[in-house]
Amino acid sequence: MLFLMAISYIAWIPEASGASAPAVMQLNETNRTYDASRYLEILEDRDGSLTIVDMDNPDIARRFSGNEQRIPSFGYTKSVYWAKLRLENNSRQRQWLLNIDQPPMDQIDLYIPDMPGQWEHRSSGDAFPFAWREVRNPDYSFRLELGPNETKTVILRFETEGAMIFPVRIATPVQHAEQQKATDLLMGAFFGILIVMSVYNTILAVSLRSKEYVYYVCINVTAALLYSSLNGIAYQYLWPEAVWWNNRAIVFFICLAHIAALLFTRTFLKLDSYYPRIYRLFSGFIMFEMVNIALLFADYSSGLQMAACMVVLIDLTIVGVGAASLWRGFMPARFFMAGWGVFMVGSVLTLLADAGILPQVAHIRYASQTGSLFEAIVLSLGLASRIQSIRMEKEQAEALMILSKKQAESDFLTGLYSRRYIVGHFEALQTRSVNRPVSLLLMDIDYFKKINDTYGHETGDLILKQFASVIRGELPAKGIAGRFGGEEFVILLPDHDLNEAQEAAERLLKAVRQFPFRIGDGSYPCTASIGVAEWRRHERESFESCVRRADNALYEAKRTGRNRVCAALEQKRPLGHDAAAVPIE
Repeated sequence: MLFLMAISYIAWIPEASGASAPAVMQLNETNRTYDASRYLEILEDRDGSLTIVDMDNPDIARRFSGNEQRIPSFGYTKSVYWAKLRLENNSRQRQWLLNIDQPPMDQIDLYIPDMPGQWEHRSSGDAFPFAWREVRNPDYSFRLELGPNETKTVILRFETEGAMIFPVRIATPVQHAEQQKATDLLMGAFFGILIVMSVYNTILAVSLRSKEYVYYVCINVTAALLYSSLNGIAYQYLWPEAVWWNNRAIVFFICLAHIAALLFTRTFLKLDSYYPRIYRLFSGFIMFEMVNIALLFADYSSGLQMAACMVVLIDLTIVGVGAASLWRGFMPARFFMAGWGVFMVGSVLTLLADAGILPQVAHIRYASQTGSLFEAIVLSLGLASRIQSIRMEKEQAEALMILSKKQAESDFLTGLYSRRYIVGHFEALQTRSVNRPVSLLLMDIDYFKKINDTYGHETGDLILKQFASVIRGELPAKGIAGRFGGEEFVILLPDHDLNEAQEAAERLLKAVRQFPFRIGDGSYPCTASIGVAEWRRHERESFESCVRRADNALYEAKRTGRNRVCAALEQKRPLGHDAAAVPIE
C-alpha cells in the first residue's frame, strides 16, 4: 500500500525529444523566481566519460539540444546528463540561487566560467554529507552572483542511480526562503497528522489487542519515513552524515511499506477465509520483499531494480483483491477501495508532474502525499467501522449465547427453570460457607391425567402455564421455581428451614385453591399436593436424596387425600434412611 509514488523514483520514463537552442534567460526586476526548464540545453553522456574540459569542444557543444517546455525527466537510466544555462541579469539584484528540487539526486556538479579555459566547480547531492550543502535545505541550491547586465553561462552535470529528473529554478535568496517556509509548513502538517494518527491508533492497538491496528500504524510510520526520505527531510534531520544509508533508505522503506500494506490487506480483508490462495501469494510477496531488503544492502542496483518490478505488481494485486472483496459484498472494502483510489489518483498526478507532463505546482507535486494522508484517514475510519461491526457481531453472539443459555435453563412451556438449572443451583447452595438452611418443595397437580384425558393435552398445557403463573406470584424473594417434569414442579427455598418452608407451601396451596383456572369459556377448580424437605447440611446430603425425601412426603400427601402439604420430618435414623412422612392438616 502507499507506494505508487515510488514509481516516480524508480520507473522508466521516455526521454524528452530535442528542440532548437533556447534563448538566454533574462532576469529582471519584476520576477523573483524563474522556471529555467525551457532555457536549458541538454546533452546525454551515455557512459559518463565526458568532463568539463570536453564542453569547449565544438563537436560536443553541437550535441547539446534545447529542452521542451517541461521539466527534464529521463526516468531510470545509467546515463549522465549535462545541462547548459545562459543567464542575463537585467536587474539590480546581484545574489541569486540556482535550485534543483530533486532530493534523491546522487550528485550535481555546477561549473561556472572563471577565467578562459578555467571553471569554478561546486558539488552537491545525497552522495555527500548534508553539511556540505551551500544552503541547508532538503533541495539543492547553489549561490550565483551576477552583476547588473552581466551575462553568464553555467553548466550542470547530473548523475544518479534513481530517476533522472532535474527541475532547475532561479530565485532570489529571499524568495527561495519564503517558498521553503511554505513547503516546511505543509510538510509539518502532513507529518504531524501522520504522527498523531499513529500515536492514537497505537493506543487503540494496545487496548484492543488488534493486529489490524498494528499493521495500520506500521503503514503510517513507513509512509512517513518514505516521504521524509523522498523529500530529503530525513537526510536533513535524521541521518545527515549517513551517506551510504541515505542512498538506500528510499528503496528500504518502499519494501517495508509494502510488507506493512500486505499484512494489513490480508488481515483487513480476511483473505485467509475468503481467498486462501491470495493469502499465500501475499505471504510470498512478503518473503520476496524481505529478500530484497537483504539484497539492497549487498547490491543497491539489483535491489532497486527488483523494487521497481514489485511496485506495480504488488499495488495492482492489492487493488484487485480490494475490488474482488467489494464485489463479494464485504462492506469494509468500501473504505479500503476509497482510500486506495484517492491515493493512486494522487500518485499518478505526482508521477506525471515528475515526468514533466504536468506542471510541478504544489497541489500536483504533493498529490501523492495528500492521497496518502487521505488514505490513512479513510483506512482509520474503515478500521473503526470494522471494529464496530466486530463489536456488534460479538454483542449478537453474546445475546444469542444468553438466549441459548436461558433456553437451556428454562422450561419452554411454562417459562420456569429447567430441572438442570435447579440441580445446578442446589449444588451451588451446598458450597456456601454460611450455615443457613435450604428447603425444597415438590408439588404435583392433583388429577392432572384426568384433565388431559377429558380436555386434551392443549388444555393440559394451558393449565400448566397457569400453575406456573401462580407459583411465580407466590414465590418468596430468594425462591427458585422449576418444572421437574410432567405436572411436577420443584421449588428451592434458600434460607428457609422446614417450618418456614411449610408456611410458604401452605400459602402457595391456598393461592392454587383460589386461582380461577380457565378451560375454554369456563373455570376449572384445580388443587395440588406438596411435599417438603429440608436439606440435611450436616450430612452433606445430595440433591437426589433430598428430592427423594420430598417425593416421599408428596406421596404421603396424595395418599392421605391430596390438596395438602406434607413434610419429611427429621428423625433419629441411621444415615441414608429417609424421615417418615407426616401429614399436615
